[in-house]
Amino acid sequence: MSNQRFISTVAGTLDGKGRVCIPASWRQILTAQDTHGVYICPNLEGGSLDGFGQALMDAECERLDTLDPLLSALHDDLATHITAESMLLPIDENGRIRLPEDFIQAAGLKDKVVFVGLGRKFQIWDPVAYAPVKAKRLAGALAERSARAAKEEAAREPAVAPPIPQPIGTP
Repeated sequence: MSNQRFISTVAGTLDGKGRVCIPASWRQILTAQDTHGVYICPNLEGGSLDGFGQALMDAECERLDTLDPLLSALHDDLATHITAESMLLPIDENGRIRLPEDFIQAAGLKDKVVFVGLGRKFQIWDPVAYAPVKAKRLAGALAERSARAAKEEAAREPAVAPPIPQPIGTP
């Protein structure tokens, strides 16, 4: 399996037949993972689609395998999203996939899309809907960086020893 990650943000289009072209470098990652297409599912929070390869699907299924499939409500909750909502979509000779209409509606996609690389997965967004999400995510990253910097700075500061008490009556 490939350890390559989905990186970058790439603009794309959604054609009249519901097709989008997966970025070429990402198709190479999917192929290296022995993915026969690409897995796509609606994002749990709404507003986008998640895309991923066989490596992430295998990891998620292994996690599901640790749960009792007959008695675990958590198994059913996770499996509903991971396996029931995901579709393995074939990639045509031009690098395109055809998104199901309900996926297009769930993500609010129109004629323009943006592919957002998030490491082990990527997302497909409407660019207008993604703009405030991107700003929020960048603000969160900045806040995390500031918190880590403050923690590192506190760890570097020498501990201040408490004053040594002087015996009574000494100058």
